[in-house]
Amino acid sequence: DFIIGLATKLKQANEEKSRLQEKIEADKPKVLFAESLQVSDDTINVNDLAKLLKQNGVDIGEMRLFKWLRDNGYLIKSGTEYNMPTQKSMNLGLFKVKIGTRQSSNGTPKMTRTPKVTGKGQMYFLNKFRLGDSA
Repeated sequence: DFIIGLATKLKQANEEKSRLQEKIEADKPKVLFAESLQVSDDTINVNDLAKLLKQNGVDIGEMRLFKWLRDNGYLIKSGTEYNMPTQKSMNLGLFKVKIGTRQSSNGTPKMTRTPKVTGKGQMYFLNKFRLGDSA
């Protein structure tokens, strides 16, 4: 009986190991995608982040995402810095600010600032929303 019990436990352990190995193989593309995002120098606009979240099952659009980011302390709520990243989100490495110029209607150049979500920020917010932390 002892040997039968031992053989049964060994068989169960081997089945569990096999199941876990299959899960590792199935999750490998997701892990590679996540790792490539985190080390990526590419940044995206907040509206593109909203689209990425939507593709991953989070029901949110650009305007609601901007509001959520302001309400939860990731973007500044008012003043001349409206919708710019807070110090907290910059320290976490979630955003970068792209500075550019465009020509105004009277022909003078105007400086523009756009918050861009880093690869690390993309993973941060994907995880935050998917794990139900978004409230």
